[in-house]
Amino acid sequence: MELLKKLKEVGSSIVPILVLVSLMHFFWIPLGEGLLSSFLIGGVLIIAGLAFFLLGTEIGLLPIGERIGSASVRTKNLVVLLSTGLIVGIVIILAEPNITVLQEQVAAVNPNISTTLMVIMIALGVGLYLMIGLLRVVFRIPLKWIYLGSYTLLFLLAAFSSQEMLGIAFDSGGAATGPLAVPFIMAIGLGVARVQKKQEESDNFGYVSLALIGPTLALVVLGLFSKEGGSSLLTTVHIPVAGNFLSLVEGSVSQVVRSLIPLVLLCIVYQVFLLKMTIGQLVRVGVGFIYVFLGLTLFFVGVNGGFIPVGYQIGYVIGTLDSRLLLAAGMVIGSITVLSEPSVWVLIDQVQTITQGHIRKSIMLIALAIGVGLSGFLAMLRVITGLSIWYFVLPVYVIAVLLSFRIPTLFVGLSFDSGSVSSGPMASTFILSFAIGASVAVGGNPTTDAFGVIIFVSMTPVVIVQLLGLIYKHKQAKLAAQKGRKKP
Repeated sequence: MELLKKLKEVGSSIVPILVLVSLMHFFWIPLGEGLLSSFLIGGVLIIAGLAFFLLGTEIGLLPIGERIGSASVRTKNLVVLLSTGLIVGIVIILAEPNITVLQEQVAAVNPNISTTLMVIMIALGVGLYLMIGLLRVVFRIPLKWIYLGSYTLLFLLAAFSSQEMLGIAFDSGGAATGPLAVPFIMAIGLGVARVQKKQEESDNFGYVSLALIGPTLALVVLGLFSKEGGSSLLTTVHIPVAGNFLSLVEGSVSQVVRSLIPLVLLCIVYQVFLLKMTIGQLVRVGVGFIYVFLGLTLFFVGVNGGFIPVGYQIGYVIGTLDSRLLLAAGMVIGSITVLSEPSVWVLIDQVQTITQGHIRKSIMLIALAIGVGLSGFLAMLRVITGLSIWYFVLPVYVIAVLLSFRIPTLFVGLSFDSGSVSSGPMASTFILSFAIGASVAVGGNPTTDAFGVIIFVSMTPVVIVQLLGLIYKHKQAKLAAQKGRKKP
């Protein structure tokens, strides 16, 4: 029953893209022989893979993540708490499927970049900021000040960093907050918040958005020591061939095993020294890991055999026909992606509950669709014109940080977290490969022009939720004034 529920949930996310690409194939952009069937098969594998993966995460990884967070705080040992944040952050990134996909796409576009070093830096960045996230709850540090300090430092360092690394750095944050990292990090945070003497609802938010900052900052620092040059040329772009799914199984299994071993070892260490779970609980966690293994394997086979090569092909063909059509395509794909992302529906339910119905789901859905559609438009505009990512990302985050000082405290972490949940597996697979293909078609440099599209999807929802927070604040103030006037 739970598996069927997950299949329905994930299917609602992936099926709209399958339908869109099928319509494009029959009425606008005929794909090459076998490409559409490979894409549809890949979509089915991704739906099944994510369903198994999410079920495994729910029954195995989330409970143990929450226990790890609670047990670390109960020790009343700051070293244990900080070590938990750092170690969990590092290990979870080694297992995160979005990071593996990003690593493969960076290698396909620019083999001069060390993807191993890149992943190490991303893992350290997430670990560092998960530590900061845990500390801010324990010591009651307002999130808005952490955002202000972090983004100020980030943009100052980015001004001197390698331009080739900049787009990848921003995308790494969106990729790091993927389907495995987000629930596990939130479970750790929930476990920490639940054992606090004074619990506040805002303590449940902010962990994911802090985890987005860490990798971006880490790769910007790496870019300070990277030499410019060696940009990707059209001849260096290597996209996996569509189909051949059976031949991808062995490599995917090996990849998943390497990813999960550190996570399994982490859980064993905490079980031995802190958790002391019962046999029944351990069996449930073990079953969860089996589901996660199966799900990730199917996910990687579907992504590499279907979504990445077809996404690249569509972007390339549209860019070849008329680069201006990329603007419309980017807008449509952005809107459909955000509306079909399951995490977004969880987010809008949270906002409607928090605001006691003052901000309706329909209003938020329309706002997010318009915002992320605009992000897709701007991402393609950047691909066509070659404009620096600075012109897009800097103004949005300046506005977001400034607004965090004007909105209710609860909306600060919630708004920044909303950007993370909007950039799901579709952004890291189909949309990024679409941008790479488009960049190649218009004769651009995919390393500097295509990478950055994930952060475009992530950043718009932040400001949208903040604006909704201002509306909520205004309505609350109006209601309070009305009640004041009614008193004798």
